[in-house]
Amino acid sequence: MKFSMSVLMLLFALFYPGLNSTAARATGPSPFFNVMDYGAVGDGTTLCTEAIQKAVNGCAATGGGKVYIPAGKFLSGAIFLKSNVTLNVSEGATLLASKDFNHFPPFKPGWRIRSDDTRVSSLITGHDLENVAVTGRGTLDGNGRVWWDAFNKDKNRKDGRARILNYGRPRVINLYRCRDVKIEGVKILNSPSWTVHLVGCDNLVVDGISIVNPEEGPNTDGVNPESCRNVRISNCFIDTGDDCITLKSGEDEEGRLKARPTENVAITNCVMYKGHGAVVIGSEMSGCVRNVVASNIVCVGTDRAVRIKSTRGRGGVVENIRYNNFIVENVREPIYITSFYTKTDPEPVSERTPIFRDIAISHFTIKNSPYTARIYGLPEMPIRRLRITDVTASTDVGFICDNVEGLELQNVEVNAGKGPPFDISNCKDMELRAVKSTKPQADKPVVRMENVRDVFIQGCRTFPGTGNFLELAGKSSGNILLAGNDLSAAKNHFILKDDAPKGAVEEK
Repeated sequence: MKFSMSVLMLLFALFYPGLNSTAARATGPSPFFNVMDYGAVGDGTTLCTEAIQKAVNGCAATGGGKVYIPAGKFLSGAIFLKSNVTLNVSEGATLLASKDFNHFPPFKPGWRIRSDDTRVSSLITGHDLENVAVTGRGTLDGNGRVWWDAFNKDKNRKDGRARILNYGRPRVINLYRCRDVKIEGVKILNSPSWTVHLVGCDNLVVDGISIVNPEEGPNTDGVNPESCRNVRISNCFIDTGDDCITLKSGEDEEGRLKARPTENVAITNCVMYKGHGAVVIGSEMSGCVRNVVASNIVCVGTDRAVRIKSTRGRGGVVENIRYNNFIVENVREPIYITSFYTKTDPEPVSERTPIFRDIAISHFTIKNSPYTARIYGLPEMPIRRLRITDVTASTDVGFICDNVEGLELQNVEVNAGKGPPFDISNCKDMELRAVKSTKPQADKPVVRMENVRDVFIQGCRTFPGTGNFLELAGKSSGNILLAGNDLSAAKNHFILKDDAPKGAVEEK
């Protein structure tokens, strides 16, 4: 069979879309749309917004395909994606955000119900789309410094002048109500605010991307799915000035009215450097967050590894959460779960009350950290059914827990430099199995409890140098059973402090 030269050139263009030549032109049946064929210039100074948008629109008009950004530096304002379009940023290519605020016009995504919905557009923006992707081995640079400076000026402004930023700061990627979304391979730098913000989207894949934002960049979260379903985030490297991956579902009454949870989320095989939290839920979780698994995560230098946060007034439920197989090093608070994210006054239980339940944390190795864990439920709404297993921690301060019902600790070793390795208060319905400290402090108990009830402690060991294994305080404490433990290395198996009732502890 013989092929004409024109047929051979067409086949070459189909299988080698990266060529910066007329062979890659989107003519005839070719699905590839090279932005340079629409007037884009990769010199880093020529504004290419119009050319790139023409390529996107042309691609969509033919039924979809790939918009190709070749090697070079392409300066751009907001680009609006279309359905069935993949924006491919090739090796050696940089899509660089303009420093001109006018190149990111405000728009209304139509998400909020009662409050003003206007916000600034982002470098890559989309709403009500399906089958869209941002891929490649190139770079998206948000050029965030000008936006950070403006934000800080607005925040500290005392001269009575008008604000610089009226509709917030751009994301690098911001999609609303989209289905079948893929973000793959790209490196993202210097986001003006949250880096990848996905809102009300279904069927999301974020795979193999890198996010690097400087520590001083305010609110430069990494990947923030908000009110999204069926989310897979994997093989990512994230180093940010705020939380690395954060699951959200709306704030306070607005989130409760929208009532669209973030659910069915798998996060795996990621490395987190710096950032306020590695895998975070909240604090805006008023529409609920559920069915989440985070596994095979390395955290080095983040403020927290596990961070679940809310406060009175949010409402919403966080449930069915699993964190598994984390390596945690030089992290300030490896496990931090709190219903006191902001200072609030007590109030009756209502739709404004946040609920945390059915959370499991397992197979953590924690080193060189100030704390092991700090966990705080509300007195009026304790955290319910929290299970922590197979953890080893060498930290300054140990495991601190307050207001939990149904706490289970199993095979947990904590060696604390100061204070009790385990300090638990205002909890009930607990099981402690095989908890230990192999480097005890003679003047501190291994386990300190205050105002706890219905506790079963089994299979624990003490090690040379242990003073008291259990110290119990609180007049409401009672029904604590020690059974099947080897506490022979302890000076005292348990002691009752001050107001602890006699007979509160039974040993078998």
